[in-house]
Amino acid sequence: MKSIIKIISLILAIILLLPLTACDDTNDAYIYFQLDEVPRTLDPQTAKTNVELMLSQNLYEGLMRFDSDGKLVYGVAESYEKQGLTYTFKLNKKAEWKNGEKITANDFVFAFNRALSADTEAPYSSLLFSIKNAKEFLSGKSTDLGIKAIDDQTLKIELEYDDKSFLEILTYPISMPCNQQFFTECKGKYGLDTDFILSNGSYRLTKWGKDIFGIRLYRSKYYNGDFTAKNAAVFVSFDENLAAAEVLKNGDADIAFISSSDVTDLKNQQFKTAEIHNTVWFLTLSNNLPQPIRKAFTILSSGEVFGNNLGYGSSVANSIFPPDLNVKTAATGTLPYNLDAAKQLYSEAIVNMENKKLPADIKLYYYDNGFSKNMVTSIVGHWQNNLGAYINIESVSSPALLTDQLKNQTYYMSVFPITAQNPSVTEYLSSFGIDYTNGDLNAVQLDILSQNNIVPLAYESQIIAFDNLLENVNYKHGGGALDFAFVVKNED
Repeated sequence: MKSIIKIISLILAIILLLPLTACDDTNDAYIYFQLDEVPRTLDPQTAKTNVELMLSQNLYEGLMRFDSDGKLVYGVAESYEKQGLTYTFKLNKKAEWKNGEKITANDFVFAFNRALSADTEAPYSSLLFSIKNAKEFLSGKSTDLGIKAIDDQTLKIELEYDDKSFLEILTYPISMPCNQQFFTECKGKYGLDTDFILSNGSYRLTKWGKDIFGIRLYRSKYYNGDFTAKNAAVFVSFDENLAAAEVLKNGDADIAFISSSDVTDLKNQQFKTAEIHNTVWFLTLSNNLPQPIRKAFTILSSGEVFGNNLGYGSSVANSIFPPDLNVKTAATGTLPYNLDAAKQLYSEAIVNMENKKLPADIKLYYYDNGFSKNMVTSIVGHWQNNLGAYINIESVSSPALLTDQLKNQTYYMSVFPITAQNPSVTEYLSSFGIDYTNGDLNAVQLDILSQNNIVPLAYESQIIAFDNLLENVNYKHGGGALDFAFVVKNED
């Protein structure tokens, strides 16, 4: 039985939909989604977190899109031609913003210029680096970006090099259109509140509550594309005092991000689950530690030490790349467990350290999301028992506090996750400070691991659970962003 809160939400939803009865079927279902964090922005060019990207991808539509089967198809574009490194897109003349204005090629020109402007600080601008002069444009060395509006319905994009993922990248939020006049009128508030969002996708935003968080997405009456939402609305909530699994079990949500520890319980209660293997947990070791000591710690950080402590949807990592990035590097550069070799390396190096021991202030910082603590304590305990290396551990509240460790090992040691928010290898490797366009990824991984500063520990899945009344929950399509337009709810 639905809770009082959900009944009130449903009544409010019906009231809000009354003016739209000519366009929307008010008998269609409402989907209730429970988030694991609150979005900061719904500006697609600056969206960063998994939640921000997912919501942006439901509010906006790019030139291309994924259908319900995961096939790459047209979005705002109705056709394209490719000659050499130049794409020419024809836009659907029926495509409109949620205010009824026509979408033009200039909306994409402005969007790409924004995404590649240093002032925007777009977190995924590297996705667009295959566009001609993109890097020079971002650095201010060029104003001639390789994207032009030929007329209102014709867009030309010239690439610097042939990017096999380019059409797929056009489905991501960074590539969504932006209306320049509306953006200017927002005066710096674009994407930050209901009144400052002009979307063109299957859904429109009608409410974004901040004090009591809640987002309401309704089927857009101005959407004229091929992906009209199969449900009337999606109500998005977050409760910091209640775990998502409990919200599901209470009947106050149909779908939610959950932790791996909740999977068995929810499956026993007939909930379905879907997951994407897009996260890698890393150990970093600073150059402030001698290379032989780093190597000894690396050898004793393999799956033999902590593998039995991993939960559902997780496994020992043998690559810096998560499985769903579809990069074939096998175990290139990773070191097998060898206790004798580690002991010898450590004992020979520690005598050259001051006072013949590790620095007094050495500490391992780790992000604790419920997944990592057992892994960290197993590794540190193994170092202590076998090497005599005594190291304190301290948790941090956010992985963002540690992710810079991949480029600059500020701390002696750290453990944290890196998530591939999309299937772009170039964007993923930018987290390591690597400017990658093409080449041998085995060689790239070997180079990253060769100095024993970075150790891939484990793969972790992002998991959603949903009521068995839902169909067409396609989590993996589009790099893990859930497209609600396809979701059908078969009500009791």
